[in-house]
Amino acid sequence: MKIETLNFESKDAKIYGELHIPNKTPAPILIICHGFDKRGFRGHEIFNKLAKTACENGFVSLVFDFRSCGSSTGEFDYGWGEQEDLSEAVNYLASRPDTNPNLICIVGHSLGGAVALYVAQKDKRIKSVALWATPHDHAYNVKKFITMTRGRLSYYLFLLVSYMDSVVNMPKFFNLHVYGITLRPRDVRRKLMKLKESEAVKTLMNTSILIVIGNTDPFVSVEEAKIIYAAANEPKKLVVIESANHVFQGKEEGIIKETLTWLRAQ
Repeated sequence: MKIETLNFESKDAKIYGELHIPNKTPAPILIICHGFDKRGFRGHEIFNKLAKTACENGFVSLVFDFRSCGSSTGEFDYGWGEQEDLSEAVNYLASRPDTNPNLICIVGHSLGGAVALYVAQKDKRIKSVALWATPHDHAYNVKKFITMTRGRLSYYLFLLVSYMDSVVNMPKFFNLHVYGITLRPRDVRRKLMKLKESEAVKTLMNTSILIVIGNTDPFVSVEEAKIIYAAANEPKKLVVIESANHVFQGKEEGIIKETLTWLRAQ
């Protein structure tokens, strides 16, 4: 196994990634999409562990930083420009002689899962998508997050500010920071809250779907995961991890084993 660092262009951003290449090639492709985190894929060790373990199991595995995160340039785009980042990653890997472009798998955590679903809608080369702790509807998820962290009235204040933000730069008055990223209320409403994962997954045909959720995840509940599962077409699988939080802290080995067992069966 060897690790290759790479950079590729994605419109107005330069994307940084690390590619794990097995000894035997050409090999199936696994692309790992981190969640909402300014630190990128280094924010949680589980992403590197998955890439390394998948490579040991015969996958060419890519971990990369979405635009504005980690070592990548560009501006955060609330799950939309990030789709371009993933599409470019798919195109790049599919063009390499050491990969099998007919076997492309995506693992996406949280917002990364949403991005994976929307890209899989457009790219039929993607054969399987694993969703780790992915919301079923980001409008619902934003409301839940703000209400949980700031109270119910703060959500209605946020909506008011999001409309005012179209005229005045409201982040000066209403700070909304999530995992190191400063969000504009207007763009949360216009972009992030337009992501509807349970609707996107309905459109995927002949794409295997794995949904993994922790039963103590404070941000995405088991009930939300079941909504995505119900909307998905066969083949599909739902795995609930006991005592696991949003980033599966302390449960990494089990999640990785479960995911790779599923991937190898596709």
